Amino acid sequence: MSVARSFDYSKWDNIELSDDESDLHPNIDKDSWFRMKHRHRLEREEREDEEIRLMKRDSAEDQRRLNVVKARMKGAGQGEDAEFEDMDALEGEANELQARIDARNKKEAEYLERRKWNIDNICKISEDRSEINTNKAASLKAADFVPTGITEKKFAKEDDKKVTTITTSSSSNKTTTNTNEKTTNNNDKTTTTTTTTSTALAPTNTQPSKEHIAALSYNDFAIQYEHILEAYSVIRDLEATKDYLYKNCHILLHEHAQSYLLLSALEDEMNMKFERMKVVSRQSQILSHITELGMSTRRDPRDVILPFFMRIAEPEFAKGFEDAVNDFIRRIQKRAVEKRMEMDKEREKEQRENAPLGPGGLNPYEVLEKLPDNLRAAFEEQDPEELQKILAEMDPKTGRYWMKQCVDSGLWVPSPESAALFKDDYVDEEDMEALDED
Repeated sequence: MSVARSFDYSKWDNIELSDDESDLHPNIDKDSWFRMKHRHRLEREEREDEEIRLMKRDSAEDQRRLNVVKARMKGAGQGEDAEFEDMDALEGEANELQARIDARNKKEAEYLERRKWNIDNICKISEDRSEINTNKAASLKAADFVPTGITEKKFAKEDDKKVTTITTSSSSNKTTTNTNEKTTNNNDKTTTTTTTTSTALAPTNTQPSKEHIAALSYNDFAIQYEHILEAYSVIRDLEATKDYLYKNCHILLHEHAQSYLLLSALEDEMNMKFERMKVVSRQSQILSHITELGMSTRRDPRDVILPFFMRIAEPEFAKGFEDAVNDFIRRIQKRAVEKRMEMDKEREKEQRENAPLGPGGLNPYEVLEKLPDNLRAAFEEQDPEELQKILAEMDPKTGRYWMKQCVDSGLWVPSPESAALFKDDYVDEEDMEALDED
């Protein structure tokens, strides 16, 4: 059984090092000695390379002459102009040319064999090329995300469904037994359908505002990447967060993504999903801190993902990040309270505006706001005894005026016996102003 031959490392035995201190005299400056050795080696190799170049040039000329001589010798040997050729002279010239070529090749081999390995010739470049990446990194700015049309297509489909429903209902209502009426109704139906469709889907000539474009841009982004945003927002493990963020950095570090997570945290707080809100808040703060780190270092946020996670692994930075997350959670909780109050006011305003009018055509909310404070408090507390007491203390005309307002707005439903009181001796608003002036 033959033993496998090991790799031959002998070619590396003859290595010349410019910083070798074995031949350094103690009285000579080390750095100067190294520079001198390096310069001496370069000069020697330049002389040898130049001599090799000249020898190759001479050998190439001799080789061309040798080929001519050999061709003449071959032609003379085949009987072509043999009597005119001096075969001995040609053979002697050929031998001389070959000897000169062999001598130069031997000298070149000696130069190369004597040359030691060094930093300049120990390796060589097999291929050298430059590649320029012309693709620009996707922008993370919200203003640079052009609406894709997803939202508009979604609304257009809903409008189409509404138009189809209206058309079907109109067609079913127009069915008759008379043939002439059928023809007329079918024409009317066609006209109605065309008009409605063109109204719903026809593009407007007005230029959309910046706010409208920004809203479409955010909504399109949220619809297109919702699955990635939702998956990221509930990751609890930091290592898994780093891997997922690194994989989808062009989406998650976008300004729209940070807005999405902020709104998601606020929605979770308002829906009383407190634990989920805390996780989403931490994930949102990770994106914000990476963006801020990129701005402070003047680098793309995608380039500082790994440095950020290395930084928060340190206790000092981890404590600061945790404080920032807790502060963000407190702001979300505060904003949720304010949002609920705003929604309650908006709901109350909507109820006030859309409230059914009373029998006298008055809005009950508007009348309730105009009532005197003590009278309004009695109505809100629904206390009949307190209401009667306040009316007894009022001027009779003033009391009848306010009760007439309450009856006309539906705040008070009088009994059949007392209904006649509000039909006679009516006090209008002009009389009330005169009474106020008195």
